[in-house]
Amino acid sequence: MDNLNNVLDKLEKAINTTTGANLIRENLSGYIDRLAFKQTPIRDRLMRKVGSGAAATWRVATAIGTGNSAFAEGAKPNEDDASYAPRSAIYKELGKTKTITDKQIAAGANFIDQEAEQTQNGMHEIVQDEEVYIINGNATSSPLQFNGLDTYITTNIDDDNNDALGFRTELLDNAVQTLIDNYGVIPTAIYCSFGMKKAINQFLNGNQRIDITNSNTPTMGIDIVNYQSVNGKLPIIATTAIANDSTTYTGNVVGDIYVVTEQSGGQSVLYMEDLYPMSKIPLGRVGAGISFMITEATVLVCRAEEMMVKVANVRIS
Repeated sequence: MDNLNNVLDKLEKAINTTTGANLIRENLSGYIDRLAFKQTPIRDRLMRKVGSGAAATWRVATAIGTGNSAFAEGAKPNEDDASYAPRSAIYKELGKTKTITDKQIAAGANFIDQEAEQTQNGMHEIVQDEEVYIINGNATSSPLQFNGLDTYITTNIDDDNNDALGFRTELLDNAVQTLIDNYGVIPTAIYCSFGMKKAINQFLNGNQRIDITNSNTPTMGIDIVNYQSVNGKLPIIATTAIANDSTTYTGNVVGDIYVVTEQSGGQSVLYMEDLYPMSKIPLGRVGAGISFMITEATVLVCRAEEMMVKVANVRIS
């Protein structure tokens, strides 16, 4: 239990057990990166920005003038109007309520240790849900969620349709080339499931799967952590938030790969925006226990879904 207190730096207590709660929001965002055993690799990669208002808003250039910049000496250059489309994403609240019961305290459990453990549990649960929503969130079918990549991406979807060849680097080559040719951007990462990551690892032949260490202990297997694109290495990020599909194609398992542009031209393209960060508020005595809630208001911002590619239904097995 001491480890839990160390992780959370023995968070200051704001609960008065006799007169109720002092409703002060305690910012927990500084502790999230120190949580152990969290499986949120995509969430951890994305930049977080401070939001305002009821929704994150931005504009996307949909057309600019090109091809007529040359002009005669002494003349006035051509003037073209750029076209912009407004976009927005409403902040969504994520949270958990936790309670330390009178029975737990009477049984000898230390209140501070119990609160530290329950705080850590709540934070874990929220960040895991964030990871899932970043990929699968759908504010239309589930209004309490924010939209994820699977909802955002509509322009560049390459359906491999359970091709018997399964994973091959050609799929990634084509996705990268699409973004370079059509939008002039270089993607920054590849997201996939662990099942797809296994298929990518196995793409190499068996002659490359043995590693003899200095102690002559053989290690089988290979872990592909990057893909060498025409414009540099892209990290391959596996996450449990991307599920494999074993029902659409009878007898086969397929999965999706996301080739994403997190940043371009020094600007963030894919990031989280927080109206308020993850925080804890004591609720005081609720029934036979003392409760508090952990909440945040956040949203995934995808400024240009055109800069992402979804390679769908790639056969895994």
